[in-house]
Amino acid sequence: MGQNERKMKVLIVEDDTFSRQYMSSLVRLGDYEVLEARDGAEGLLMFETHAPDLIFSDISMPIMDGLEMLERIRRKSHDTIVVMTTAFGNPEFTLKALRLRANDYLVKPVIPKDIIANLKKYAAVLAARSVEREVIGFILERYLKLSLDNRLEVLGIVADRLMQETEGHILPADRMGVRLGLLEIIINAIEHGNLGITYCDKTAAIESKSIDLGDLVAQRTSQEPYRSRRVQIQFQMNAEMCEWVITDEGEGFDWRSVPDPNDPANLMSMHGRGILLARLNFDEVLFLERGNKVVLRKKLIQPG
Repeated sequence: MGQNERKMKVLIVEDDTFSRQYMSSLVRLGDYEVLEARDGAEGLLMFETHAPDLIFSDISMPIMDGLEMLERIRRKSHDTIVVMTTAFGNPEFTLKALRLRANDYLVKPVIPKDIIANLKKYAAVLAARSVEREVIGFILERYLKLSLDNRLEVLGIVADRLMQETEGHILPADRMGVRLGLLEIIINAIEHGNLGITYCDKTAAIESKSIDLGDLVAQRTSQEPYRSRRVQIQFQMNAEMCEWVITDEGEGFDWRSVPDPNDPANLMSMHGRGILLARLNFDEVLFLERGNKVVLRKKLIQPG
C-alpha cells in the first residue's frame, strides 16, 4: 500500500453475532478496516459517522431491516458499494434490494471465497476510481476503442477510463451501477469468453479446496489458444445515449438461456449472474453473433 493510499473501509451489518464476527474476521485477513453493526439502524448510524467504502448487509434484521437502511443510504450516497446477504428463500427481497440500487448480493450461507472475491474486486474498483469532473458545455460525440489482454487485475482501471468518457452525462445515481455493470460484462468476456471457463468450471473452482478461480484463470492465461485471445471494447456517445460494444474471441454461448432478471427465482442461481446485474443497470443489453459480442446502452441526461 502506497504512502498516500488508505485501507478500504468495510462495514458489516448483521444481527446474528456469529455470522457478523465470522465475516469481520475474513475482512480483517485482507488488511481492510472493519466496522460492525447489529441492525439497520446501527448500520445507518455507522454509515453516517464513518463513511465506509463497502457495506455487506443482511436483509432481514430487527429494528430496521437492510432494505430500509439501503434506501436511506442511497438518499445520501450513490458511490458507497452495497452488497446484500440474503437467505435462499427470500428472492423477492433480493430483487427489491437490487432495484433500490444494491450493487450485488450473496446467498447465505456465505462462503469465504465469495467474501474474499468481492473484497478484491471492489478494492480494485475503488483504487482505480478517479475524481470525476462535470463537463461544462455540450459534447456532441465521443469515440474510444480499447484492446485488452486477459489480465483481470487491470479491469478496475479500464472501467474507470470508460466512465471518464461519460462525465456529466449519466445521472450520479446511476454511475456506480453502470461502472460495476461494465466490469461484470468485461470479466465475463475474459473468463467465460476468451478463457473458456464454463459455469460448471467456475462452480467447481469456487467449491474446491485444492484449486480456486484465480488458479484456474492463471492456468488458462498461460495456455493456447486462450493466451492469445483479446477483448475489444468500442465506446461511442451521441446526443442521446452511450453505447459500449464488448467482443471476446471465445466460442460464444447460448445467450437465450440467460435468466430473466425480473424473475426473483433466478436470483438464487449463480448462472448468468454478471449479465443479470448488468441488465439492471443499463437501458439495453443485447447479444449479437454467437453470443461473444455484447452491446450495452445507457440513455444520457437530457438538458432541461
